Amino acid sequence: MKNSIRFSLIYVGVLAALFAVYFTAQVFENEMSEQLKRDLRETAHLVEVAYGKMDSSDGPVACLPDFASENLRITLVDRDGKVIYESDAEAAKMENHRNRPEIQEAINKGSGENLRYSVTLNAKVFYVAERLSDGNVLRLSRRLASLHESVSKTTPYLIALLAAIVVVSILIAFGLSRFFVRPVQKLAENLGQPELMDDEGIYKEIAPLVKTIRKQNRELQLTIEQLSEEKKKTAQMRDEFTANASHELKTPLTSISGYAELIENDMAKPEDVKLFAGKIHKEANRLLSIANDIMTLSKLDAPGESAIDLNETVDLWPLASGCIEELSLNASKKNIQVSLEGDAAAQVQGNYKLLFEMLYNLVDNSIRYTETGGSVSILVQQKSIAVKDTGIGIPEENQPRIFERFYRVDKSRSKATGGTGLGLAIVKHIAEVHHAEISLQSAIGVGTEITVTFC
Repeated sequence: MKNSIRFSLIYVGVLAALFAVYFTAQVFENEMSEQLKRDLRETAHLVEVAYGKMDSSDGPVACLPDFASENLRITLVDRDGKVIYESDAEAAKMENHRNRPEIQEAINKGSGENLRYSVTLNAKVFYVAERLSDGNVLRLSRRLASLHESVSKTTPYLIALLAAIVVVSILIAFGLSRFFVRPVQKLAENLGQPELMDDEGIYKEIAPLVKTIRKQNRELQLTIEQLSEEKKKTAQMRDEFTANASHELKTPLTSISGYAELIENDMAKPEDVKLFAGKIHKEANRLLSIANDIMTLSKLDAPGESAIDLNETVDLWPLASGCIEELSLNASKKNIQVSLEGDAAAQVQGNYKLLFEMLYNLVDNSIRYTETGGSVSILVQQKSIAVKDTGIGIPEENQPRIFERFYRVDKSRSKATGGTGLGLAIVKHIAEVHHAEISLQSAIGVGTEITVTFC
């Protein structure tokens, strides 16, 4: 970046110098040309005055050689264009000058000027012509080469000026490039900690960039911290899940192994074999339930891989009716009344199977933790569905954790009812997949109400 700025400044300096020298030369040459014309006019006036004062005996042309020089050519032409006097050639041998532009202009208007190539002098020449009192035309001319000679004398000075400007441009370019790049280098050195930069040393042009970098750096640090926390939390949850899953699986497996060993070693009485087989069957079913719930949670943890379709239009009323029908046997065993209320036309966008499983777990959980003779009600509304029971309730200090995997408020009661400890965790995940929110209201001895609100 520093080299780019240096070269750019040098290029600009050199170009500026070239243009400056070129235009200076042009202005100087133009000024010299104008000065040459003024000098010729003044000289022509002096010659005209001297010409008018000459005696006729001496001849009017007698004074003309006194004014002529190497750089000043004098020509006298009569009104017909015949050359009477020529300082740089023999007048008798010269052609008629009546068609010369400056001569014609002088005859018609009294004076004339022209710049053209002269065959006589073999050079470009400035001409100034004046009509005299006797009708003759006095013409003075000067070679353009004399002007070029004057200009060429200044060429070394112009070249020296150009060289000086180039040298100064290089020096300034090196100095300015360091000055310009210093804040940017400081910013680059402190890119990870832009807040360390002093605002007074920052150019106004890059101040918005520094502010943006600072903002993004803060956001990045915050994101890193959040990711780290989500990672110290995911790892903890994984460890807890592994420990809990191992414990939950170990308990029924121990029971199954124990009862099977008694039967295998003929240690069970014939009348107890049926009882032991029933316990084995019950624990096996519990293992299947835990395995199914773990598989469901695994799919919900990676919804992209399982390609969950959330674009189905789901009628909540038929969904709730289906859950009640599925769980009617469980409810009848405890003489629990399950009712359905609300809007029969309520609909949401989502996945029917997942929403059914979510509501099934909510209702099943309410039935498990409601005493015999209690009630469970389902309230269906537009964009929400709620399950309310008259169960044992959840202590306030336990409410924030009931959606965690394998978390149980009363472990002994949960196992006695056949719960896996994963039902509400599944409910939470299904709600998150559908971008829905869960709210909980519960009181000990009064009951619990869980509401799922869809966007």
